[in-house]
Amino acid sequence: MSLFRNKLIAHRGLHYKKEVPENSLLAILKAVENSYDIEFDITITSDGQIVVFHDDDLKRLCGTLAFIEEVSYSFLEKQKLYETDEKIPLFDEVLELVQGKIDLIIEIKKHKNIGFLEKSLVEKLSFYEGRYFICSFDKDILYWFRINEKEIKRGLIFETVPKRFEKFQKALFLYKYYKTKPDFVSLQYELIESDIYTFCKKKRVDIITWTINSKEKFENVNAKVDGVIFESEIF
Repeated sequence: MSLFRNKLIAHRGLHYKKEVPENSLLAILKAVENSYDIEFDITITSDGQIVVFHDDDLKRLCGTLAFIEEVSYSFLEKQKLYETDEKIPLFDEVLELVQGKIDLIIEIKKHKNIGFLEKSLVEKLSFYEGRYFICSFDKDILYWFRINEKEIKRGLIFETVPKRFEKFQKALFLYKYYKTKPDFVSLQYELIESDIYTFCKKKRVDIITWTINSKEKFENVNAKVDGVIFESEIF
């Protein structure tokens, strides 16, 4: 039986262009209203606040030249996402908004000092009554959970490697897989039906895929995976 009750997972919430910014409370609210589970990103500020944001820096979404890990939350509070009224949410605000109505797939971005964010996250989730999973590209983050909080379901995110390194792709995946022992894998769309996909199917590990941004891709992959991380424009 799949870990994922709802096969459709809204990527960074149900965002739409610049009108409904990615990883905003508005995007998350729209996902809740449409009963889609969500995948969203978290990172940490210089003063130890867990925030919901994808990039390392603020340039793309806020037009500000600053790195998330180098500024305080009081600085982030003043930033606007794509010049809308939406701001960068605290992780706590997402939990308060969702209240267990949908499942959360929490992607932990690469960051310094592994352990601090993770402990803080675990503490916050200990009071949360909804369903959630954590995932990451970073093998060391997942290994921390494997050793310290193994009851929390964790997923390994994996993407295609540059063409010149293709012959090492499966070896790299296997190294990360056996180090982290994930409960599920999140594979880039281009890896579906690859030897990595075949390996995961043989291991009976749940597979989700990303990021599906067309109906053609959705129809191609829907029957082959346990969850589809999609962009809102395909529905």
